[in-house]
Amino acid sequence: MNNKELSYINPDGFVVFTSDFLKNKGTCCRSACIHCPFGFTVKKHGFQFRDFTHGDESQLETMLKESNDKLDWKTFDDQNIKFIFLKNQLCGVLFKNHIVIKHFILAPQFQKQGISKELLEAYLF
Repeated sequence: MNNKELSYINPDGFVVFTSDFLKNKGTCCRSACIHCPFGFTVKKHGFQFRDFTHGDESQLETMLKESNDKLDWKTFDDQNIKFIFLKNQLCGVLFKNHIVIKHFILAPQFQKQGISKELLEAYLF
């Protein structure tokens, strides 16, 4: 594994360890790392959700493009699209109806943390 996959520099200039790096350590340090693959950060902070607005279209398009997802998001009512945050950092977007999540996309750096549809539903509904 190369260093590029083990860490990155966030927009604030800090080195952030990826879930691959943290998984390689073998145990959780209980520091609430943003990419904790052991579930500690999600348990401690939970997910936050923000409603989609038309001003968010470019951000949504970027997330779809980065994930190579071909979903036609315009088939969903705006009220059924929500951005997903963990520790105030955007980690994904979900598309739902009134009782279940129909589809969700995670930003690339969050894809190896074990974030599942069921876990998101537990926090959303």
